[in-house]
Amino acid sequence: MKGYGLFYFISEAFRGLRANSLVNLLAVGTISMAMLIVGFFLLALINLHAVVNTLGDRFEISVYLKEGTTDHEKDFLLERLKAEPGVRKVTYLSKADALALFKKELKGQEALLQGLGENPLPDSYEISVDRRSADPDRIEKMAKKISAYPGVEDASYGKEGAKVLSGLFKLVTYGGTALAVLLGVSVVFIISNSVRLALYTRGQEIELMQWIGATRGFIQGPFLIEGMMLAMLGSALAVGIITAVYYALPQGVIFFLARPNGLDFLPLSVVAFMIIGGGLFGLAGALVSVIKFLE
Repeated sequence: MKGYGLFYFISEAFRGLRANSLVNLLAVGTISMAMLIVGFFLLALINLHAVVNTLGDRFEISVYLKEGTTDHEKDFLLERLKAEPGVRKVTYLSKADALALFKKELKGQEALLQGLGENPLPDSYEISVDRRSADPDRIEKMAKKISAYPGVEDASYGKEGAKVLSGLFKLVTYGGTALAVLLGVSVVFIISNSVRLALYTRGQEIELMQWIGATRGFIQGPFLIEGMMLAMLGSALAVGIITAVYYALPQGVIFFLARPNGLDFLPLSVVAFMIIGGGLFGLAGALVSVIKFLE
């Protein structure tokens, strides 16, 4: 048919948006609220992931040596520790250095160490774990393996802290994913209802087009694009609100809420994902209504 094509679909979609402006405005507003929740979740997830990576660089395993371990045994153990998968760096800490460090941490309370007599602290190796291996289960397995090495008295790490951090990250990831899926379904429902209303409003026009031989694709096209545009507008509005809130917050608040380097904003790839993803949800909602209407 004459005018059949993308530009025709887009012009008809704009005509449909203007014809039902109030309903479409409410739909855009509702979608923006749903995508706003998704956006803030993604912002929290990105910054939490950055915190996990930062703390991952600080995960260490303290390997305490048995009393009387010879220099040769220490050198051999050092090579074994360096060769261990997931180990980024190994630092030797003598018992004298450990005591000096302990005294430094007790600055102003050195009297507590008076009468201590012989230095009770052992020689040790401090292992910095690679961030890719900074998983509680991996670190625990590594610590158990190292503790069985000859010359090793014990191997310890911040077990509880690692588990809490890992659990928090999994909770936010899985809970946020479930929430995003639920909100995506709600976007499909909102668009489906909006497009259905537009279909009923233009029912006579659609019936006339069918009588004169218009193809199914020719009839569907404008409504599918209209659904995509509504969802993408709502998503873009949500991104705009998140941006405004982010830059409106005083820097002091941002640094208080975030890690030392500040609060990261949504990368462009995530922004594009939100808008395009919203558009695909809108397309799905529009397709549901159009198929049911034309059956």
